[in-house]
Amino acid sequence: MSETPYGFDAAKLRAARSAAGASVPRIARQARVSERAVSLYLAGSRVPRPEVLPRLAAAVGVGPADLCTVEHERLVHLRVWAGRSRATMAEALGMAEETYRLLETTGRLGRAASRFQHRLDCWVLWKDWAAPVYGVTPERLAAATEASQEYWPVLRAERFRRIREYDPEFADRLEQMLGEEP
Repeated sequence: MSETPYGFDAAKLRAARSAAGASVPRIARQARVSERAVSLYLAGSRVPRPEVLPRLAAAVGVGPADLCTVEHERLVHLRVWAGRSRATMAEALGMAEETYRLLETTGRLGRAASRFQHRLDCWVLWKDWAAPVYGVTPERLAAATEASQEYWPVLRAERFRRIREYDPEFADRLEQMLGEEP
């Protein structure tokens, strides 16, 4: 699995480029990035921004998910494969960027669990109202939300490990404040 937040895999880009017979200049032109950027993506030295990934994928004739390797699709993957930054996804969903960041990171829906649709005169579940924004089916969005919830403890433990490495005293205070290791 890739170490990038959304699973970009340079080997998959190289394979897609080869299968498409696409030159670096053609990919760069179609993806609207520099040739140097494409070369760095191909080498695995740089990861394309979320807005660039769909254009890069289209330039080699595949979908954004085809350039990524992930074990379980999480919300971050769906967002990036839709070609959106956190800010643009938050705006499209009608929520504050920080609220969206927390939702994407933890998978906890909070008030987003349902939304009142005035034109339907009823409440609509997250998976049904947000799926079109991500460009996926409600079932796929529900699975990604669940995967995000399941991954949160792993992500939280990794963040705490980095805090402990960087500032052990702060980590100790945080641990005491929370009553356990976060």
